[in-house]
Amino acid sequence: MKKFLYIIDRTNEIVFKAIMWLIFPLFFSLFYEVVARYGFRSPTIWSYDLTYMLYGTMFILCSPYVLGKNKHVRIDLFYERFSPKVKNLIDAILYVVFFFPAITVLLYKGIEYAITSWKIGETSGASPWRPPLYPLKTIFAIALFLLLFQGIVQFIKILHQLKEGEKVNG
Repeated sequence: MKKFLYIIDRTNEIVFKAIMWLIFPLFFSLFYEVVARYGFRSPTIWSYDLTYMLYGTMFILCSPYVLGKNKHVRIDLFYERFSPKVKNLIDAILYVVFFFPAITVLLYKGIEYAITSWKIGETSGASPWRPPLYPLKTIFAIALFLLLFQGIVQFIKILHQLKEGEKVNG
């Protein structure tokens, strides 16, 4: 079991470390667009699409890693005051009631959207460049798959903490 936890945690860490490098082409795209648009009055047709695609890829593919580090934003008016056991119980319930059903639906629909996008050769209508959208939709489906598996890992860790009273390392 620990090997499974380790493999998922490590996979998401590797994806995170690879994806964070996309900040450089994202920055270059935005910088180039600003200079071209305001410096030379010659905006690009590709910068807008490239920017949202790079940012969307970064955001969605970093989510599993952030979940694994338990760093997602939470509203904790009362949560922080609870004991570790109560926190784990709340987390376990929320995973079962909200996370797993939501991520399952999102993954199902994400795969469906990606397949449809590939079938029709979907392109963006947001700019004259009209880049293909199917790679982006495929990335989203892959990220949701990784997020589901990271959620399973987190849930197993929570159950272990509830049962044994100690943290399990992947």
